[in-house]
Amino acid sequence: MIKALLLLILLSLTTLGLAFEPFEVEDIRLVGADRISHGTIFTYLPIEKGDKASKRNITRSIKSLFRTGYFSDVKISKDGNILVVTVVERPAIASIDIDGNKAIKTDELLKGLRNIGLIEGEVFDKLQLERVQNELTRQYFSRGKYNVVVEAKVKELDRNRVKVNIEIEEGKAAKIKHIKIVGNTVFTDEELIDSFESDTTGWLSWYSSDDQYSKEKLNGDLETLKSYYMDRGYVDFNVESVQVTISENKKHIYITVNIEEGETYKFGELKVTGEMVVAKESLEGLIVAKTGDVFARNLTEASGERMKIILGNLGYAFAEVTPVQEVNKEDAIVDMTFFVDPGKRVYVRNINFHGNIKTKDEVLRREMRQFEGGWYSKSLVERSKIRLQQKPFFEEVNIETPRVPGSDDQIDVEVTVKERNSGQFQFSVGFSQVSGINTNVSVSLQNLLGTGNQLSFAVNNSNFFKQLNVFYENPFYTDEGISRGYSMQFSTSNFGAINIARFSSSNGGLGMHMSFPISEYDRIYTSFGYERKNVKAFLGSTAELIFTDLCDLGGYTYTTQDILPGTASWNGQDCALEQSGVFPDDPQGIRDGLLVPSQVRKAFTFYKAEARWSRDSRNRFFNPTRGSYYRLAAEFSLPGSTATFYKLTAKTNKLFPLTKNLTLSLTGELGLGGGYSGTERLPFFENFFAGGTRASIRGYRDNTLGPKSAIFGDSLSGDTPLTSRPGQPVGGSLKTVGSVELVFPTPFAKVGNSARIALFWDFGNVFRDYNEFEAREFRHSAGIALKWQAPVGPIIINFSTPFNSDRNDTTESIQFAFGNTF
Repeated sequence: MIKALLLLILLSLTTLGLAFEPFEVEDIRLVGADRISHGTIFTYLPIEKGDKASKRNITRSIKSLFRTGYFSDVKISKDGNILVVTVVERPAIASIDIDGNKAIKTDELLKGLRNIGLIEGEVFDKLQLERVQNELTRQYFSRGKYNVVVEAKVKELDRNRVKVNIEIEEGKAAKIKHIKIVGNTVFTDEELIDSFESDTTGWLSWYSSDDQYSKEKLNGDLETLKSYYMDRGYVDFNVESVQVTISENKKHIYITVNIEEGETYKFGELKVTGEMVVAKESLEGLIVAKTGDVFARNLTEASGERMKIILGNLGYAFAEVTPVQEVNKEDAIVDMTFFVDPGKRVYVRNINFHGNIKTKDEVLRREMRQFEGGWYSKSLVERSKIRLQQKPFFEEVNIETPRVPGSDDQIDVEVTVKERNSGQFQFSVGFSQVSGINTNVSVSLQNLLGTGNQLSFAVNNSNFFKQLNVFYENPFYTDEGISRGYSMQFSTSNFGAINIARFSSSNGGLGMHMSFPISEYDRIYTSFGYERKNVKAFLGSTAELIFTDLCDLGGYTYTTQDILPGTASWNGQDCALEQSGVFPDDPQGIRDGLLVPSQVRKAFTFYKAEARWSRDSRNRFFNPTRGSYYRLAAEFSLPGSTATFYKLTAKTNKLFPLTKNLTLSLTGELGLGGGYSGTERLPFFENFFAGGTRASIRGYRDNTLGPKSAIFGDSLSGDTPLTSRPGQPVGGSLKTVGSVELVFPTPFAKVGNSARIALFWDFGNVFRDYNEFEAREFRHSAGIALKWQAPVGPIIINFSTPFNSDRNDTTESIQFAFGNTF
């Protein structure tokens, strides 16, 4: 109204100067048009060169130019027979700044402003300011922010431009004080509201914001309510009305939903009709519901989806299955007819890859189970996606199957990936409760030159571990998917620094491994290696059991130290040195009890072989949410080694998606080892250990569960009684570990699939051998764990409560590890 009035005034003032007689326009001159092109103005000007200018068509011209919205003033005059059009351009919007918004993102607010014509670069109209305030207020009202204050200001800039500043004071959102459902007789309010996204204030509302009113959220809840009834047979259910009332102080919302439940219906006749490209009986067998069952809309939808999947796997990518219900109110039954329209069978024209800047197309293509030129299969496309997600160098994978333009029987498969940083040179410093400060200099290429091959070189240094490691693997050594790799490593370790019985070792080894695919999910791994190990044990600090093992294995060397006269002799130990056959070259002083070994050293040579089967159907590499993983492995030291032993291990991980964001994870691990061909038992340095930060019975100190042994030399010193010093963990040849986790995404952080939080219950233990296994000796712990695959390596923090612990166990309520060894 105001705009029309201003236009009328301007027109009246302008026409005051039009007292001249009509004339033929010889030319048209534009004055004041700087930003708007002359061509645009001439497009809206109804007078052209050669026309006769009159009061009537000049008035029309002024109106036409005003309607464009480009000008704040328009005047038309004459200079001889030249028509002079003088315009004043409205300013252009240089920028739109919004401050103070937290509940609604800036992009969402700008989208609403675009809908009312306020866009950077476009012409600015002062009359828009009121519409801006109304639009933003509307958006906030829909989110329950009824105390919002929106103030829009305009700042004039040079070159006929303006800057629009919008200040927002959101205020607190109105809280839902009460939700009442009227008309429900079968289900209680609590049962119905339990499935709502909206709710009254509860103890988790600070996180979920379920008590904040939103119109969109309420509409979704009404659809949920309808589905709740429709899935339980109430075909005639209807929402009669909804009342939303706000308190005077605009802090509380009261919601009342009036419903009509109706009667329950049952399924009547269930049939399939339409174009049958699959046996009708096969499709009817996919119907989940049965005649006589209580009607449920979700079962009809599930039946239709099952049919579409089968048709999609046969190449009918755009098949439609439409459930049509025929309601018989008199008998309270619903007859269902599933109309099948398969459409044309389509095949894949091209498979195109996007986003793989570093990775070669062939690396992605070899993971595809859908092939170009073949019939489209929904299951093969889904399997291709999972195989790509299992690669450590892809963070996200999306696949679309658009139609080929101009064709009704062809599609393209468009694969878009987001790559991880698969190659890096880094110097990192980490900290762990177990190993203290760790330094790591490494070059890691999980996607070497974009080929998918892995090459790594690392030098690690910590309180207990120093290592040089080189590893290379080609996962597609052959086109059939056979992999081959090599490894070389040198290391020195002080196991006392990580809570294992004190001894040190230095290792060097070479290895080669290959794996063979035997199905889509199964692989067989084999490896062969050579290892040289030197072990040292120390009097007064190494567990007695380790000394005994070294004695049994023979071939050691040692140094001696004096013992005081009158103290206990070496003869009292398990390794009975009075029998000269134990230490064939032991000096007379040991046999007489005057000297004891202060350090025992032994060198080992191993020729190792390993065979392993694994089955992996998990949906991605990091933090999977569904699928399963199974592994069986057997490792042997071959004849000719210093000691011959075997280690058998089994591990399983099963994932059950409970909801979109909630996953149940069940994990179990079993290990059994022993000696053979002259070796009585598993060498102590090959023992299994449990307890620790990384999901091995959390809440107990790393590697401390299981058998412990007295420190050798306690009975020789005469100063410290054996019972006063705790035994050292020495591990065992039987390991049993299990874990139950409830996994959910991390709140407050947008880290994609690289982070997770889990509630856990761990249980298990390590036993000397299977004869000593007792379930009542299991240790248990429960708590919450955070794991984040950070750029510098995994960060793990556990808060746990151990229970059923022994007085000799070392427990830890908080455990953490930052950084990672290579």
